[in-house]
Amino acid sequence: MKTMTTKNKLIAAILSVAALGGLGAAGVANAESLGMNGAETEQSEAQENAAEARMLASATITASDAARIAAEHTGLKVAEVELDDEAANPAWEVSAGSGADEQEVKIDGTSGKVLSVQADDEGIENGEQDDD
Repeated sequence: MKTMTTKNKLIAAILSVAALGGLGAAGVANAESLGMNGAETEQSEAQENAAEARMLASATITASDAARIAAEHTGLKVAEVELDDEAANPAWEVSAGSGADEQEVKIDGTSGKVLSVQADDEGIENGEQDDD
């Protein structure tokens, strides 16, 4: 497995923070409609973005590595890869397959170990069907 160089980690972290920064304005508008102070919300959003950037920078397994691992493990085509922002340590959430065959694979972001595999029935719960 390839590891990310410090320079690549920094670039990925900066791009992640920049991409997530666009979401901050929507969060501020929503928080203000709920009566929250905009400055507090912006600070909270910035802290969340910084924490996610730190987690991304500490991952030695890239998103493409996680996709490859999940595809090999499940035998399914990967649809989406996201950094698990609720995990204590870097982890990737990989959606593989589609429709009733969709699975969510959690990959450790430092070792590449498959942490869990479970059926992803979210699309079915929302009434979505795969017509392939």
